Amino acid sequence: MDERFPKYLRWVVNRLDFLGLPNLGMLVCGLAVLGFVGTQMMGAPLHQFTFSPELIRQGQWWRLFAFPVSEGLSSPIWLLFYVMYIYFVMNALEGHWGPGPLTVFTLFSYVCAMVGAIITNTATNLWYHVLENISLAFGTLFPDVELYLFFVLPVKAKWLAMLAGVLFLMQFWNAFLPGKIFLAIAFLPYLVFFSPYLVSTLYYKYKISKHKRRYNPEDWK
Repeated sequence: MDERFPKYLRWVVNRLDFLGLPNLGMLVCGLAVLGFVGTQMMGAPLHQFTFSPELIRQGQWWRLFAFPVSEGLSSPIWLLFYVMYIYFVMNALEGHWGPGPLTVFTLFSYVCAMVGAIITNTATNLWYHVLENISLAFGTLFPDVELYLFFVLPVKAKWLAMLAGVLFLMQFWNAFLPGKIFLAIAFLPYLVFFSPYLVSTLYYKYKISKHKRRYNPEDWK
């Protein structure tokens, strides 16, 4: 992590660097493939992969270890797009941050989603919120990188991040109080890691725009 992130955050992440898992994106893709095999080929109901605090209290402790599966992964083609996106995004973040920071961020996102679900007694797909945080992190750090949706449509990462942010705000707006609490906790990793960076970036852009207005070249003609 570079100097765009606050010192206290870099200090904490450096102390947890031993948790780093190289090629974490590949591991997550493998879990997604296993989840697809379980739901689509072995007949396991999708709700078996849902994190449910109530069912965990009843002894279904395996729900603590969720798989990145969703209802949309109903064919191998969609699975291919899904795992390629996960691998590309997480591999780019690992190349920029290193294995340690990416693992800490991913684990923090997982734990926050879990804690939010336990506090509000909400059954949820933990990996949906983990990958939402990861997508926002990628769009923030690599805003101008182009991704080709379905190998055809070029879209910049910042627009995908904005879309994820809009979807989050819509979910937050339409949710009842427990849902708002859960979403706020699940969104916490992105805020903790990127709020100082976003504030400093916006302030820098404001100073640049103010400087340009003060010294408008048209005034010197």
